[in-house]
Amino acid sequence: MQQPPSENSRTKGPDAAANAATAAAKKTRRGRPLGDSDAREALLETARELFANRPYRTVTLREVARYAGVDAALVRYYFGGKAGLFEAMIRETLAPVLAALRHAGEHPTQTSAEQSQPRQTASGQQQAEHLMQTYYRIMGRHPHLPRLVFRILSEGDDLEPFAILSRVFSDVVQASDSWLKQALLLPGQFDQSVNPQFARLSFVSLMVFPLIAPPLILRRLGIHVTPETLTQLAGHNSRLFSQGVFTQSESAADTTTSGETPQ
Repeated sequence: MQQPPSENSRTKGPDAAANAATAAAKKTRRGRPLGDSDAREALLETARELFANRPYRTVTLREVARYAGVDAALVRYYFGGKAGLFEAMIRETLAPVLAALRHAGEHPTQTSAEQSQPRQTASGQQQAEHLMQTYYRIMGRHPHLPRLVFRILSEGDDLEPFAILSRVFSDVVQASDSWLKQALLLPGQFDQSVNPQFARLSFVSLMVFPLIAPPLILRRLGIHVTPETLTQLAGHNSRLFSQGVFTQSESAADTTTSGETPQ
């Protein structure tokens, strides 16, 4: 599949980004006709291309279907309409992140990766790092999605996509609340002098900002966002977060486990 438009295309203005998105979508499904088994995923992939780089109101279902190489009737068959396609695209992309949050809230002493292994105690930092790694792994495959979400939630001028994202992120906030209460507020771990609401905001800020930061800021800081960078950043941010919200003994234990010497 053709990769989404590059950062350079977006920095040249909305027209350049929109044209690049359209060109990418046109090339998405050249080749053999798609069967029904592939059509749904093709529609989702093409929708990501177009919605991420063009205003929601300018993207049409016929356009999505044409660029995906499928019959336009299948859009309504699978998703019911434009709003359903947009919501499915967002929810299915974020599903692994939401699942990790819910698992962390339901099993605060075990990360998702440990489910098939003997039960082990997972520290607050390990939980934070696992969630960040999951988020970065998913967003690394769809780097334009965080900017799409940020743009729509900030502008709020298109009522339909704003309402859809509000519903989706209501589920995310609910899951993060459960994780905060069950995974972070374990006896002896959470620093009681820290405001839990501010702690949640700090965690989300550390996790999300690198993927929505203006390219100029990243360049000035000498940061090039790559999968390798995001892996390192997840460990760094989880340690930074842990040292601020967990008790000193908890943070020291986490740091020692990760092979670093407490300062």
